[in-house]
Amino acid sequence: MSASQFDELKASLESLGPRGALEALAASLREQKKYPQLFEALLMKKRQELGLPLVGADVFRDLPEAQQAEVEDYYVGVCRELGSLYLADGDIASAWPYFRAIDEPQKVAEALDRWRPPAPESSGSTEPSVASTDAIVDIALYQGANPQRGYELVLSEYGVCRAITVIEHQFPHSSEVKEKCAEMLLRRLHKDLVENLRADIRRKEETPPEETDVRKLIDGRPWLFGDYGYHVDVSHLQSAIRVAGGVRKKEVLELALQLTEYGRKLPRDFQTNDRPPFDDFYNDYRIFLQALAGIGADGAVRYFTQKADRFGLDEDGKHFPGEILVLLLHRLGRYAEAVDAHIKYLAGCRGPLLAAPTLFELSSLAKDYSKLLEQAVARDDLLQFAAGLIAERAEVPPD
Repeated sequence: MSASQFDELKASLESLGPRGALEALAASLREQKKYPQLFEALLMKKRQELGLPLVGADVFRDLPEAQQAEVEDYYVGVCRELGSLYLADGDIASAWPYFRAIDEPQKVAEALDRWRPPAPESSGSTEPSVASTDAIVDIALYQGANPQRGYELVLSEYGVCRAITVIEHQFPHSSEVKEKCAEMLLRRLHKDLVENLRADIRRKEETPPEETDVRKLIDGRPWLFGDYGYHVDVSHLQSAIRVAGGVRKKEVLELALQLTEYGRKLPRDFQTNDRPPFDDFYNDYRIFLQALAGIGADGAVRYFTQKADRFGLDEDGKHFPGEILVLLLHRLGRYAEAVDAHIKYLAGCRGPLLAAPTLFELSSLAKDYSKLLEQAVARDDLLQFAAGLIAERAEVPPD
């Protein structure tokens, strides 16, 4: 502030009193866009109104309950005002702490939807401003202001490899959000594969194909896979197919199935096997995803039951083939069968399950807790027994 501004503040105190002076100070700071100081000035104004010390972090702590509620409402309003001022200036990173403090992420989420990476700098670099984009991704994805937009930016600005790492190892949000992000990944990888296949075909054939179905693009063109050819990174292909197991939209499952058909045509050196029950990776996932899409469900259940029967607990105390069978039955809505499979294959598993719902969740969906209660007695698990009894009683309508 200039010397004249200090003089003006002193004059306003003499003419308007403390409250008027603080209001004038706030107006001046707002006009100068000095928002951190404005925040403190507005809090100072409230302290002065309540007859509290003007500075100090804990001055609101011991107020009577009625005044506590008043101060909390005021604080929310101040945070909302400061966050909105920053958003009006396009400064999402500075706005977010204020909206996060009052648990109001919606305005920031909307701003993130509108945000675009900055243009390349005049130095001639074609890369986005990494620091700025990193900060926005951190707020959107990792701090939860708008996870889907954050993941979209990871995919568009940093590429498929980074997006796969995030969704497989660093994803901090619910299964519903993860499913939407998995859909983005699958659509991107399918698009890349189609474009690369069409480009390869265009170089060899006179009429360039306009087809977007991978099956039709590779049908009758075995030369696409000659000389150990491939059209997308094989590790990316497998990762995208794995995350497709959590997708419910049939149109997206269809894209994933096209990826499995492409993978089945790859030279054997590129068909890396996965842990059972997906040891024949592309074929096993094709059967699994087809069942989720409503194709061949009975056959898939038999197929994965046979796989589960062939394996016991692994060295970590897990039974992943059994979990996949339970997951499949759950996704097919066969809850009673899923309960039976859970007890048969997963009762002895150690630690949290990797993929399957819990026995309690399945019993709730089946609206039958009898087998859960039997299992609780057999395992001397009073907590599960109590939870089952209470849930069972809640299912029974009152007389």
